[in-house]
Amino acid sequence: MHQTESFALISRETLRHLVQDLGKSDAEIAQMYGVTANTVNQKRRLMNLMNGQMTAEQLREAVQLGEAVKHLPLEGIEEVRQVVARYQDQTSLRI
Repeated sequence: MHQTESFALISRETLRHLVQDLGKSDAEIAQMYGVTANTVNQKRRLMNLMNGQMTAEQLREAVQLGEAVKHLPLEGIEEVRQVVARYQDQTSLRI
């Protein structure tokens, strides 16, 4: 079990370091701190440390962008559609 701090008090930076820099799984971190993997997963969600999870600011920007698209001419919407399709194709290749 981890000696220096309890999991309830773990900082975002420490948890980020364990997950992103050291590549530790939720189960490995749970074992280090004597908690369940579900507890680690919940803490990562609360701290915006899930892979691909948007920050509140990024989400706000995405919603504003979606609203702006509604007011584009048809050719602008088609361009947006093509960009979205290109990124969706790239995302599906990583899965």
